[in-house]
Amino acid sequence: MARSLRWLRLAIWVAFALLAALIVGVTTSLIRYDREQALRRSESELLNLTRVLEEHIARSFGEAEGAVNEVAGLVALRGGIDAFGPGELQTLLQQRIPNLPEAETLFIEREDGRLAVDAKGRELAGQDEAGADKVTMPPVLKDGFDIGSPGHHHVGSAVSTPLTRQIFDPAGKYLGTAGAAISHTYFGTVYRELGLSDQDTILVIHATRHVVLIHHPQNDALIGSAVTWPSALDATPNTRSLVQTGTSDSDPAERIRAYRRLADRPLIIGASRPVEDALSDFYVHRRYVVAAASLMLALLGSLAFSLHRVANLRDAEREALAELNASLEERVRQRTEELEQSNRELLSFSYSISHDLRAPLRAINGFAHALAEDYGERLDATGRDYIARLGRASLRMGELIDALLQLASVSRQALKIVPTDVSAISRDILDELATTAPQRLVQSHVEDELVIDADPTLIRNALQNLLGNAWKFSRDSRPAIIQVGGRPHGEEQLFYVTDNGIGFDMAHAGKLFEPFQQLHARSGFEGSGIGLASVRRIIERHGGTVWVESAPGAGTTVFFTLPRSPAIVRRPRAKPAN
Repeated sequence: MARSLRWLRLAIWVAFALLAALIVGVTTSLIRYDREQALRRSESELLNLTRVLEEHIARSFGEAEGAVNEVAGLVALRGGIDAFGPGELQTLLQQRIPNLPEAETLFIEREDGRLAVDAKGRELAGQDEAGADKVTMPPVLKDGFDIGSPGHHHVGSAVSTPLTRQIFDPAGKYLGTAGAAISHTYFGTVYRELGLSDQDTILVIHATRHVVLIHHPQNDALIGSAVTWPSALDATPNTRSLVQTGTSDSDPAERIRAYRRLADRPLIIGASRPVEDALSDFYVHRRYVVAAASLMLALLGSLAFSLHRVANLRDAEREALAELNASLEERVRQRTEELEQSNRELLSFSYSISHDLRAPLRAINGFAHALAEDYGERLDATGRDYIARLGRASLRMGELIDALLQLASVSRQALKIVPTDVSAISRDILDELATTAPQRLVQSHVEDELVIDADPTLIRNALQNLLGNAWKFSRDSRPAIIQVGGRPHGEEQLFYVTDNGIGFDMAHAGKLFEPFQQLHARSGFEGSGIGLASVRRIIERHGGTVWVESAPGAGTTVFFTLPRSPAIVRRPRAKPAN
């Protein structure tokens, strides 16, 4: 058992190690999965943000393009800028600028690149070349809009991005340029309302010039600066969206960057977020997961330690119990040897006393007989009666000595358990009793197949005493009736011997199985008083019980039980080998 508990302790810690490894593995996998999901959520949010910004940028630039187209169409119909009267073009521009929140101003340039008029209030149509702003001639484009580089243009002091369209008359003559200055402040105000964090950035990049047109949070120092983006957007024109995670030359921090190319304009929208910000919720959740896993490991460790301690205590208890059992067995063995030695000495003493007592008893009986023969005629009747009583008393004492020796042998004799036919033994005893008094009318009945595992010699001894008593105490009954029977009684077999003799008062039943107790000695029923005491010892040695039921004049029934399974029969301990 101690070995099995050692294996139990080992199994406890192996199970703890396996469960701990499982918890650590599951926790690691869960953390990794949560991190990937947090990054995927941020990527999805940034992509969705670029799609929303695409619609906003397209609508804003579209509104500006519509106003510029309208102005350019009016100039083309008139045949040139000079066809308008003083202040007419400025009024035209000022009427449209309130509907364009994304435009800082509208303006018109002459064919040589000089500013002709803008919605801010400047009109240079009457100035000569010396007083006009000198600009570089733009390239001549037949169709479409041009998005220029952002900066401080002649249309205002704020940083803006020019959106221009060249004007041609019906004959194809170049008449100048109409344009709008796209306001960076407007986009900064709109994007602040999105509720982005301070670390999130939004970029609008010119796809051909590779410069920053709009930056949020607003940073004028970065407007117009060169920027790079994934080459996949250039290599695959059909790819409009792309997400990348990493660092850049201008920003060493790892960021998630989402790009979206506009379908009909040379613009790319970029949105980025630091990986640390994207994982902020993940870090909070990770702390909870790690705390829960640590708590589970602590609980499992405590449980394993407690079970280990319990197993150790059980080992210690088992060792102590084994030592106690060994000590008890040794003490029992020693006590058994002492009892056996005492029994042997007692038996030897009994035989010695029997031998020593028999010699004077024989002498008393012999001298009484000789006295009666030799001097009987000289004695009167009283003397002869005394001599006769002396002889009978010596014989009675001899019988008592024999009965005591018989009782001692019953207690010491080893049991030999074999199938025993109680029915056959009872019939043999009744036949022997019938030969001793053939003149008596006795009706006896013994049930068949009364078989039990028992010691046949001792069972015969008990039945001889029981049937002898039934024979003796039913002598005055006409006819005498004696019965032997049995039946199952739980895990035991019940037997009974009944007669229709004189019976006795149950108030004295407690003395019945004690040695030398006789309830009918004065009624002429002689006996040693040892018979029923022997019966009780024989039955109890087999593991059974014996009791009696009777009433004066109604006969007596003696019941006794014997175990049906010999496994519960008490057997004498074998002597240890020398």
